[in-house]
Amino acid sequence: MRHKPIIIAGPCAAESQEQIDIAIREATKRDVDFLRVNLWKPRTKPGFEGLGEKGLSLLVRTAQAGVNPGLEVIMPEHAALVMDTVLPHLKRDGKLLLWIGARNQNHIVQREIARLAARDPRVVLMVKNQPWVSQDHWEGIIGHVLSAGLSKENLLNCHRGFAPSGSNPSGLRNIPDHDMAMSIKETTGVPVIFDPSHTGGNVPNVFRVAEVASAYDINGIIIEVHHDPAHALTDQKQQITWPEFDMLMETMSQKTLALQL
Repeated sequence: MRHKPIIIAGPCAAESQEQIDIAIREATKRDVDFLRVNLWKPRTKPGFEGLGEKGLSLLVRTAQAGVNPGLEVIMPEHAALVMDTVLPHLKRDGKLLLWIGARNQNHIVQREIARLAARDPRVVLMVKNQPWVSQDHWEGIIGHVLSAGLSKENLLNCHRGFAPSGSNPSGLRNIPDHDMAMSIKETTGVPVIFDPSHTGGNVPNVFRVAEVASAYDINGIIIEVHHDPAHALTDQKQQITWPEFDMLMETMSQKTLALQL
């Protein structure tokens, strides 16, 4: 029997107070465990890199509204700053989600972020797989963060697919390998969260890969949801609207139920 999936949803990047206020309202209407409030955005090419420290008040605003915030941290300094800022404002039983992105494959940085996260049981750390295909490396990421003293109970493993090599007939932004993800889940005992946004790359593909992922024993999803994707500052093509989020969750639930019958 599957437990309730972990749902991490919200804009690709925090852009303004108005945007995050809308996201908070929408998240509170739904069964969202963590709202994305990303302040730092690694970029393949120069572009909007996030609000940075100027957006810390948006994390506080989210926590004070009783919604658990989540965001990517690139450097240990980011993790320390966010923890110091947000933790005093969490509601009872509140959580803070930090994650290490696919581009961040410096094991020293990974361990230091994990060491900081391990200081407070209210902090959940998620690690994303690296861009290239390697089960050994992916398992190594988990090993590095656990070696820093982080509890498995506070760790999530995120599958966001692997960068295509050569031709890409599927048209996906990144290619998932759910069998590898399930193998790593079994060997490490760490729950697996699926990222249909960075795998799909556009809205139709996001729906397609999310439905396929429902056939596997995933523990939740992290998905980009924006109230006005056409005017988003990052990842316009792959962000869905909140009504589309409802449709996707219904589709995934029906798919999972059909597999269990």
